[in-house]
Amino acid sequence: MQNQDINTLLAKHFNGETLSEERAIVEEWIASNPQEYNRLKSLVEQTNHLAGTPHFDLENSWQKVDAQIRGNQNKTVKLIKQPAPRKLWLSIAAALFLVTSFGLIYYSSYYNPLITISTGTIANKQVQLEDGSVVTLNANSTLKYFKHLSSDKRQVRLQGKAFFEITKNPSRPFIIDAGKGEVKVLGTTFSVNTDSGKVEVLVKTGKVQLSSKIKRGLHVTLLPGNRGILNNDQLQKDTVLSENEYAWKTGRLVFRNEKLASVIQLLETTYHRKIILDSNASSCSVTATFFTNHTLESILEELKLILKFKYEVKKDYILIHNLACENDNRQ
Repeated sequence: MQNQDINTLLAKHFNGETLSEERAIVEEWIASNPQEYNRLKSLVEQTNHLAGTPHFDLENSWQKVDAQIRGNQNKTVKLIKQPAPRKLWLSIAAALFLVTSFGLIYYSSYYNPLITISTGTIANKQVQLEDGSVVTLNANSTLKYFKHLSSDKRQVRLQGKAFFEITKNPSRPFIIDAGKGEVKVLGTTFSVNTDSGKVEVLVKTGKVQLSSKIKRGLHVTLLPGNRGILNNDQLQKDTVLSENEYAWKTGRLVFRNEKLASVIQLLETTYHRKIILDSNASSCSVTATFFTNHTLESILEELKLILKFKYEVKKDYILIHNLACENDNRQ
């Protein structure tokens, strides 16, 4: 986001005109720039208070504001009584507020910009944060964060799927804004997925709290191997033992006597392609290891050698049929 964008949003914020998405961005900026925000808020309050004061010294006030923007002193505007029409005062008060506010915003956003990382179709893009934490983004995912994280908490926003390796710091919890949910940790490794309108958290090490931003008090604590799914105001918790849940990051799919239906479902998730079995194929099982840097078609060719089936690549899906294991219970 460009400096002028956050300037506009802050101006709308102080006027109470921000939309839901804009409010979230402003809240991120406030969390990472609490001192700058408090100074701006103080200036707004001063301006509102002074709007009813009919006299001031413009030259003296401007010198004070200019020095404050540059950080050379931390004084408020000094007012003295001199005759001036009320309309003139109101115009100058508004101008004074805008110059002061945007000056402070410019300096804070220049030194602590909002960074946006989007992956598009590229998976496994790594981002290292200021505190040493590492975030690995899956394809079609976006991570937003301020360059300098706040001193009391570390906060980012995720859209899509990512794996987090968080540097431990008990005094600075790590918080992920994940759509309708919020994920809070101190130091651990886990994945977060906000696709399909749900928030899914899978914990590899440590302890993670998943909570709803809409329904207060709705939260769950997750331990290694636990998965939490937040869907609207419903929160579920179960256990996932398969390392294949992290296949998009590790680059490996390992199957040990796995049912073909489960294999196909994971291939669909990994490659974002629809695959249809023309029958139940309940007797078909797979024992094999695949690497996700190979194409889906090459993996299907390997499966074809194992299970003796045929497949057709259609425009919107892949159809698998004539499985030999349906007839001979082949394993």
